Amino acid sequence: MMTMHVMRRRAYWPAPIALLPLLLFLVQSGVSLQDELTFSANLERVGEHSISVKLRDRRVVDAMLPDSADLAPSALTAAYSMGDEVEIVCRQIQPQWEEATSRVQSLEVVSMRLLRKLSPAEVRGLLEARPREGINLLQGSESPGFEQTRSETPATQGSRELEHARSVNLAQLAHMPNFVADEVAKRYRSGSATGPLRPYDTVESEIAFQGRRAVRTQIKRNGQAWDQPFDALPGYKWYEGFETEIGPLFDPQCPTRIEHHGRSTVNGRPVLDYRFHSPVDGCFPFLYFSYERYNPARSGRFVIEDPGGRVIEVEDRSDQFPAPFQFQAREEHVTWDYVRIGESSHLLPVRADFAATYRSGTRYRVDIEYRNHRHFEASSNVTFQ
Repeated sequence: MMTMHVMRRRAYWPAPIALLPLLLFLVQSGVSLQDELTFSANLERVGEHSISVKLRDRRVVDAMLPDSADLAPSALTAAYSMGDEVEIVCRQIQPQWEEATSRVQSLEVVSMRLLRKLSPAEVRGLLEARPREGINLLQGSESPGFEQTRSETPATQGSRELEHARSVNLAQLAHMPNFVADEVAKRYRSGSATGPLRPYDTVESEIAFQGRRAVRTQIKRNGQAWDQPFDALPGYKWYEGFETEIGPLFDPQCPTRIEHHGRSTVNGRPVLDYRFHSPVDGCFPFLYFSYERYNPARSGRFVIEDPGGRVIEVEDRSDQFPAPFQFQAREEHVTWDYVRIGESSHLLPVRADFAATYRSGTRYRVDIEYRNHRHFEASSNVTFQ
């Protein structure tokens, strides 16, 4: 039985603004900032600076590795394999950006010990085959995964139009241009499950895409410069890049099931309408809350041009989360359109809407517009982390 225990020992006091989500989590769970956390879980990843462990309810906990010989990556990879059931003790630390995983980390490993070795079948049933958080140094990290669970039913294979759309959109994803856009996000918040959503703030930034990576710079909140990382913004944050919906829908190695739901029109354009479902730990991005992340099941719809096959709308909803995780429901709606960059026309997202409900009852809505798409210039002062 995998459990989480809390042992009361002294830990570091993190920066208050960067750890607002963590503070909310600790208050709601009854955990003090001076507690150490002990997890019994399965070892999923060892990186150069951090590790990931997966709990039985499929939440993933990430923690930095200390400058210690017995917890060095080389020592851990020599002693452990992917999927080993371990007990780790962690302490809270000053939040720090980890380049390899492209995220802020707020836990550090104090100790780790082996509880049980898993069989190969158990590992395949529990863990993902492809690391999501950077390089995985563990033995067995290249074990078979999605290809064993992907359904080969007609609902997945679809019609000729769907297979054409798969080819067209994966090709577009592979040749996504490097570009910059102005992002304007208006956030609304309610402190209760039934109260009205009221304006919370407006966040503006220059968002640059180089390949499949994106970074926000020149961030302003309510017209004032925000001189901290995007992750330090209070309230609900949206992390998805422009490509995060396309790959999970059409990658043949992903377990997403797709069904055709007829023809319709969007803004006067003829489209083909599809419904889809992705299981827990599918290919869609993780949702993050403090040091935890979870990849929920998603259900939704997308429409493609008819003819052409390119995606112009995607919407999805997740409303099944393990009880300790602080999200209760989340929705996303992204719209693409043709925009000119230089002398060429590209199909790129122009709007996105997010809605999130926390277990506390707090709700957020985020309405986003992407404007002034332009080429990414090498001479720009944008830095990629």
